[in-house]
Amino acid sequence: RAPRAAADIARRREETRRRGEGMRESPASMDAAVPPVSSGEAAAGSERTLYPYVTGTSVIGVKFKDGILMAADTGGSYGSTLRYKGVERIKPIGKHSLLGASGEISDFQEILRYLDELILYDNMWDDGNSLGPKEIHNYLNRVMYNRRNKFDPLWNSLVLGGVKNGQKYLGMVTMLGAHFEDNHVATGFGNHLAVPILRAEWKEDLSFEEAVKLLEKCLLVLLYRDRSSINKFQIAKITEEGATIYPPYSLKTFWGFSAFQNPSKGAEGTW
Repeated sequence: RAPRAAADIARRREETRRRGEGMRESPASMDAAVPPVSSGEAAAGSERTLYPYVTGTSVIGVKFKDGILMAADTGGSYGSTLRYKGVERIKPIGKHSLLGASGEISDFQEILRYLDELILYDNMWDDGNSLGPKEIHNYLNRVMYNRRNKFDPLWNSLVLGGVKNGQKYLGMVTMLGAHFEDNHVATGFGNHLAVPILRAEWKEDLSFEEAVKLLEKCLLVLLYRDRSSINKFQIAKITEEGATIYPPYSLKTFWGFSAFQNPSKGAEGTW
């Protein structure tokens, strides 16, 4: 019993000594262990995330003979899990424009709120003029670049297209504020897989039917290759007469390729 009692006493003394050392820790070292709180967080009492949660995949836009066509699927992914199947990511903006977005869905909703306020302010002048696609594209560029410089970015890539006074306009804005105008654009995975198809097959005098077929070809490739894409797509059109957003629909697929059924047979890869 004596050796065991002595060992217990020694153990208790050691625990007491360690607790005392912890209480004597300097205030500076204790403050260093606490993460700093910014003035904005202290005032608002909340923290904004810098990472996307519910996201949408690629958006594709092309010019055709009469205006602009835009296409995207309706999936909303929570990480790698398909969470929502009916997310509309193409919206009309004012009288002359369409806006499509990939990336964080809640940030897209915030951008739509900004644009609603912008359109309302412009309408209040009642001067017979209205914002065109070029003006809205420049506004979005400033918004995205401003938020990026504040280290609180809007996690989206945007496609803005429209027609005003007979002039077709199609542009893109990234989450960092980089922007450009082109005859065809794509965001997300589509920038790698759809743009080569568009470069090879797009022409300036595309009819509406030809443009739809070209978009469907790009969407089908993305469906096969992008794990976040779903077979439920929405196409939107804007011309001088106005915007039309068509109901979602599915494409006919074929998964009988030998490389899909047995990807490791007789080859190192499927690419």
